Amino acid sequence: MAPRGNSHAAPIGVGLAQRDNALNAVRLLLAVFVVADHSSMIGYGAASRFTYLGGFAVDAFFAISGYLVTGSRVRTGTGAFFWRRAIRLMPAYWAALLVTALLIAPASARMSHIDYDWIESAAYVARNAFLFTVQAGIGATPSGVPYFGLWNGAVWSLPYEAAAYLFFGLLVAMPRFRAGWSVVVCATLAGAVLLQQGLGVASSFAPELLRLWSFFAAGMLIWFLRARLPQSVALAAAGSTLVAGALAVDHVAYLTLAPVPLAYVLLWVGARLPLRIGSRNDLSYGIYVFAFPLQQYLAVTGVPKVTGQVGFMIMSVLVTLPVACASWFLVERPCMALRRLVPSGVSDHPTRLRDDLATTAAP
Repeated sequence: MAPRGNSHAAPIGVGLAQRDNALNAVRLLLAVFVVADHSSMIGYGAASRFTYLGGFAVDAFFAISGYLVTGSRVRTGTGAFFWRRAIRLMPAYWAALLVTALLIAPASARMSHIDYDWIESAAYVARNAFLFTVQAGIGATPSGVPYFGLWNGAVWSLPYEAAAYLFFGLLVAMPRFRAGWSVVVCATLAGAVLLQQGLGVASSFAPELLRLWSFFAAGMLIWFLRARLPQSVALAAAGSTLVAGALAVDHVAYLTLAPVPLAYVLLWVGARLPLRIGSRNDLSYGIYVFAFPLQQYLAVTGVPKVTGQVGFMIMSVLVTLPVACASWFLVERPCMALRRLVPSGVSDHPTRLRDDLATTAAP
């Protein structure tokens, strides 16, 4: 194995080879971006002053996930891979459903002086248990807020992520699937996005799926090229310029051109940034699934009227952080220990035995 080292010429895969990297810090910042983006609508019913900040953060999450999950898939057998994805995604999501139905929503009903429907509460947990938000609210809650009747608008992306685990998990295991095929997948998705959003062709076909999978596939491509792509400041600057330029042109240009350069820039930052916040305790997912209902409760109690927009953003993060900590230490980390129930087995990916770069374990 090549030494980790600090050379800018070292491959990006070396910089991300162990858990000693900044990817969790990057994801933590992205989760905060999502909270900040939601604050304007939740607190004031106004569009975010940061154009597309939340959407950009979700795109970035998918790009990083594509890199990490591809590495996990190549290292593990099929059964172990899907088991590990399930125990990482589902327990915290279920905990968020339960905390909302049993604590947050009843408290908001009391604040709003309305009766709480416990049957609807049980239905909220049961109907939404498999990632899809079938039931948005619980009885008349939340009420008196801009996002009335909706307890967790942030989890809309989770079905797309679970579907990406399934689709790309099977795709990567196909015989002879290498970087070349990853390029084909990225190009196909970019073409589909351009046809759909730019030319209006097949406009009803899952636009969010194509968008998010484009970024996931870009992360997958970087994983296959990780031994060849250097940790280059020039490449990172060029990628950042291309992403910013595409955003400045229009949304279609961004979705078509940005996935691969954005994935590289994010992973470059993860490899080069000397910041290890969250390297052992990953709070990003807990923030993502718990922040929205907590923000809704703050809105019900009238906090936005007292704090102002910036204050409400800060308050939202501060209230969510301890809950995310509890989610990590009481739910997520203990459940991740259950990975031992399904042995990792022998990877069925053809490059596994001659892979010379260890990669960061997927969360």
